Amino acid sequence: MAKYLALISSLQRKKRRGRGIKRRRVDVLVVPEEIPLELQMEIMARLSVKSLMRFKCPSKFWSCLIRSRFFSNLYLTLACPPRQPRLSQPLRICTAIIIFGPSSNGADDMMSLDQDLTLPWMGGHNTMVLRGLILNTVCRKACIYNPATRQSVTLPAIKSNISAPQKYDLNTVVYFLGHDPVLDQYKVVCTVATSPDIFESTTSADSEHWVFVLEAGGSWKRIEFDQNPHFPTRRGVCINGVIYYLASSSCYSCSVLVSFDVRTEEFNMIKDLPDEIYKDMGLIEYGGKPAIFDQTDLQYTGLVDLWELGDGGEWSKKSLVLQPCQMHLFDHNDDIDELVVEGTTRNGEVVLTAYAWKFPRYVLYDDLQKNDIRKVIIRRIPDHWFGKPDDYYFCSYIKFMDKNESIMHLET
Repeated sequence: MAKYLALISSLQRKKRRGRGIKRRRVDVLVVPEEIPLELQMEIMARLSVKSLMRFKCPSKFWSCLIRSRFFSNLYLTLACPPRQPRLSQPLRICTAIIIFGPSSNGADDMMSLDQDLTLPWMGGHNTMVLRGLILNTVCRKACIYNPATRQSVTLPAIKSNISAPQKYDLNTVVYFLGHDPVLDQYKVVCTVATSPDIFESTTSADSEHWVFVLEAGGSWKRIEFDQNPHFPTRRGVCINGVIYYLASSSCYSCSVLVSFDVRTEEFNMIKDLPDEIYKDMGLIEYGGKPAIFDQTDLQYTGLVDLWELGDGGEWSKKSLVLQPCQMHLFDHNDDIDELVVEGTTRNGEVVLTAYAWKFPRYVLYDDLQKNDIRKVIIRRIPDHWFGKPDDYYFCSYIKFMDKNESIMHLET
């Protein structure tokens, strides 16, 4: 595109100089035909985000084109070359997000994170990543952040009608981000509920549900849910326009799986979960469907149980045992407290984070198809990740990002 514009400019300058000169022969100037808009968009969709942000300045037409939803969707599908998987680390206390890029050096089954990119003014917790966008909870408000364009929007606070119990100061607010592929709409779903301790001790718990369409003039709308109140316990996942998450119900002793259709804005609760499933397990996308990944025994015995949800609502169990030659990847000298399931890559690998004293030590990539595992060690942890010595509530966690960069313009 830049070469094309330079060619036109050069030809125009030659034409102007020729007008003031008397020449005996006639020069024929051939101006190339205009490049079709479709071809222009395909060329631009293969540029970097930094270049596209520059191209918004010289022309209003290009600015509108780059900010359009059509072009942002085209960029997600045509952007080339593929971006490397990245890891983001939102902090509960500090106002920053750290994004890492894995190094290509090292052994096949072990790598180190050696790049530190700080994205300022983005703290919070309960992170969810979808199509290049990050959803965070900051001061009980939903904040949407685009790390490619550095744009962020904070949604208005929800005016809930639920009163917090006397021994609790506030109700719990949990947000999820979903995308409807049919209408191409992004929506934020919110559940306001009493404390999880109330759900485990009484049947008088309560919850409310709200939805926000991420577009100009959007506002919170309350959604009716005619089933028993529930409290989300783990991060959610959006699969083909449906948000799934595990939750505790006030009327069921075990966990339940809750689904929310982004387009129809309808909830559904799957109560018949196997007895072996509980809230500390990870909810992932496996084969285009929700699945529950049991990682509790992985670091000790190398055993993983995978529960898949069938089309008819039935659950099937698959057990995998890690190869003995890879058990050395679990360093038992690190005092690892837990392995947390972060999600899956586009290649189907399950991403797990090993935590010790509330800080991430390393990341595991578990390939279920090959029954193989890789380890990424977090080495150079910046000093500003750590809280003050008397900061008891400080903790840190990471979030895996394995989607193409998004250039979507955020509006509310």
